[in-house]
Amino acid sequence: PKGQITAIVGQSGCGKTTTGRTIIRLYDPTWGTVKFNGIEISGKMDRELHKYITDHIAMIFQDPIASLNPRMTVQEIIAEGLKIRGVKDPEELQKRVIAMLEHVGLQAEHASRYPHEFSGGQRQRIAIARALVTDPQLLLCDEPVSALDVSIQAQILNLLKDLQAQYHLTYLFISHDLSVVKFIADRVCVMFLGTICELGPTEELYD
Repeated sequence: PKGQITAIVGQSGCGKTTTGRTIIRLYDPTWGTVKFNGIEISGKMDRELHKYITDHIAMIFQDPIASLNPRMTVQEIIAEGLKIRGVKDPEELQKRVIAMLEHVGLQAEHASRYPHEFSGGQRQRIAIARALVTDPQLLLCDEPVSALDVSIQAQILNLLKDLQAQYHLTYLFISHDLSVVKFIADRVCVMFLGTICELGPTEELYD
């Protein structure tokens, strides 16, 4: 549902990440359909469908080290999605990148640095900024805090909740950590061996 955080939980290998990656079309579905805003997005991939998906859906990956290009500065990493969408003016790009960095709790001076110069929590903030700079309607969060220290996890979860409220975002939050899901999700979807076996409001399901 729009404007809510829906979590997918389940044991390793049950299909959580596969589901997320199929929605954003990093994987092609072998059967079934994916619909977003009533539009089927699981059909044959062409330029128009690719643009529709990338304009409306973004993803935060589990490992911020692996998902950020080590040869690009933070400015280049965050600006890349804007450039693909036709923003060419260097001043406009810099302004929007710095604004997004500040939204996720980083500073303007961080824009000229490289990913290896940051802590794990800071790298995940960069990944969040990269996902949000293109104004997506749906954000897929694939285990976004599992690679972080417990003390940093709380900071990132609070940031995600604040951004969701601020931008009226919809999240699909993938996790195996039931305490994290209880904290962040409005609804919980339990998967087992590739099948949804439970779906309901968080409070009701946990009770």
